[in-house]
Amino acid sequence: MFRWQKIFLFLLTFLALFFLDRVGFFDSTVNLVRRWTVSPVTGTVERWGEEGFFLFKNVFGVRGVIRENLFLKNQRDFFRGEYFKLLGVSRENEFLRQALDLKKEGSRRMVLGAILSFDPFQAADSLVIDKGQRDGLTVNDTVVLPGNILVGQIKDVGQKESQVLLITSSKSRVTATSEDDQIKGVVSGSASGALTLDLVLKEAQLKAGQILLTSGLEGVFRRGLLVGEVVKVARDAASPFQKSSVRPFFNLRDLKQVFVIISE
Repeated sequence: MFRWQKIFLFLLTFLALFFLDRVGFFDSTVNLVRRWTVSPVTGTVERWGEEGFFLFKNVFGVRGVIRENLFLKNQRDFFRGEYFKLLGVSRENEFLRQALDLKKEGSRRMVLGAILSFDPFQAADSLVIDKGQRDGLTVNDTVVLPGNILVGQIKDVGQKESQVLLITSSKSRVTATSEDDQIKGVVSGSASGALTLDLVLKEAQLKAGQILLTSGLEGVFRRGLLVGEVVKVARDAASPFQKSSVRPFFNLRDLKQVFVIISE
């Protein structure tokens, strides 16, 4: 009896499977399995693959952009350097042209010096240039800019370098006069680099805007070098003299080269 039960169950199962196959049950099941299991997995893997490829592509793309930017930066730095070289040559040529104009005024021997450094503790006090004894420089030689603008005087001379005492130094004293020779006084420097005109007689018509030149009375600077411009006048009724602040004709920040007038 047990054997016939097995046969019956086998026939029943066979008929059920045959019927389900005829009605397309297995196709629907496969489609359902594919739709809810296989398709999501393959879709996820495909998306991951696309995103991985996109990321991989972007990484190498960014590396390419970085390399290109470095190349362009190097080119920019190179051409910038060439530009400043040409600009420096142009400025030096203009400076030398002005030097020729200076020499036309007389038979003075002049030496062009480049500024190596300023006083690290007080920039308005002194500077060092790349010319010295081998170039003919001596103590008290006058230092000027194109246009006969007074800068200072040689204070100390080495074989290849020299120290220049600036007129803005607190140790500097320059006898000065106005263009019309009506104002006479002494221009002094200060620790801050400001210039002051002092010892001007009370009755003198001192006013802002007047141009001051070296008078040559102290025996160091020749007459006629430009010192500065009167900015503000201070008068004291109790003092026999009047004074004023003076603006020099040069700016320390702009100084790159100077001329030294060699003493005869």
